This record gives sequence, C-alpha cells and structure tokens, in this order.
Amino acid sequence: MEKLVHISNLQKIYPNGTHALKGVSLDIYKGEFLSIIGLSGSGKSTLLRCINRLHEPTSGTIEFSGKDVTHISGSELRQYRKSIGMIFQHFNLIKRMSVMDNVLSGHLGSIGTFASLVGKFPGSVKEKALNNLDIVGIREKADLRADALSGGQQQRVAIARTLMQNPELLLADEPVASLDPATSHSVMKYLEIMNKQHGCTVVCNLHFLSLVRQYSTRVIALRAGEIVYEGKPQDITEEWFKSIYGEDAVEVEIE
Repeated sequence: MEKLVHISNLQKIYPNGTHALKGVSLDIYKGEFLSIIGLSGSGKSTLLRCINRLHEPTSGTIEFSGKDVTHISGSELRQYRKSIGMIFQHFNLIKRMSVMDNVLSGHLGSIGTFASLVGKFPGSVKEKALNNLDIVGIREKADLRADALSGGQQQRVAIARTLMQNPELLLADEPVASLDPATSHSVMKYLEIMNKQHGCTVVCNLHFLSLVRQYSTRVIALRAGEIVYEGKPQDITEEWFKSIYGEDAVEVEIE
C-alpha cells in the first residue's frame, strides 16, 4: 500500500509540562480507514491536531505525500490544510448561519480573499454544496439555521462541509461521542462513504470497539502517549482490551 502520511518519533510536550505524545511512529496508507483508540488523555486528539498542524510538534517529523510538513507555516501550511478535512466532536458549526452557508465555508480556502469576505460563490460551487448535502441526506435542511438541527444532523453538515474540500485525508476526532447509538451508526456510515466511494483516507478517534470493528480496516491504540497496539480490529482480544483500557474496563457495545 502507498503511504500518505509518515510520522517518525513524534513528541508533543505542552507548556504546562504534559507529555502528550512520547515518540509516536506511524504510517497512514492511502485509502485506509484507520481508527485510533485509547483512554481519554492517551494522546489521540493531540496526534490528530499535530497531523493537521493545529498543534506544533515538539520534535519528530510528519511527512505528507513525501513532503516534510512538521514545521511549515504561512502559505505552505494553508496549501497543506486544503488537503485535510477535520471533523470534531462538537461539530464546530457557525450556529446562527444557515446549513448551506456552513457547507459553503468548506470551500473558502479555494476562492479569493474578496470573494470569501463577501460570500460570493459561483453557481457550480453552490450546486456542489447541495450535492454534498444530498450525500449526507439533508438537502432539504439547506436553508435552516444550523442550530435548528439535531446533533446528528449537525455532524452531517460538518461532513458535507468537509466534502467541499475534496480532502485526501479526513481526521475525525471523536465524531460520535456526543450522539446516541443509532445516530452514531448513521454518521459513521457517511464517513465510510467518504472512504469507500470518494477515495478519502480516514483517521478516526473512537471509544467504542464495536464501531471500530465494523468500520475500520486497521486500528492503533494509544496509552499515555505511546502506541501499545497496532493491527486488525478483529484481533483485539479481551486481554488486549484490558491492557489498553485497564483491568476493570468493560466493553460497551453500540448496536
């Protein structure tokens, strides 16, 4: 398989002294659906934020398509981020804006400064936004304010917004943590569509192993900032589960 991201000996130490990542080395391959599991505080979110450079790595290297992006800035960083979509646990929508305008905001990095300031989008871009809302099943909500939607619908708006970028890599940070089980599967299925039908590589932080087993092609586990497991989702035994989450942990199924 072809490498999309190569991470070598990545370290992240926050100003308060927290050592969030301790020498993480990892390859992410084109077209895979990689899940990252681990307890809260294990370094999952920090890893994603270092990959898309929301956080500055302390040391180590990150390569994307063979190019070192560890410490790029300015126009180089903006260009890099066009290739990466990010979905957050709390949706990160502008709630007073319409669903359509939130989706269109995913295209802002590809139009000129003036056009982005006045919100001038070509008809073809608006049609693409509607098509993306079709993909996630909420085209009829286009004119509603984002805060009029349920949590699951808001997360689908966030996915449609990400589709506007045509990202090579999608990073999803606990995308279903705020949702009920039925809605969780709905959102995961749209991430699966991005992966299988749109050729987007997906890296998804998750808590529930049942979701990991159903949707991912590979899984890694982090504990205290270090990789402690890498393999196929179905190979995570009860023994591995307890070594990742602790002896008293009990697996919760999402049906």
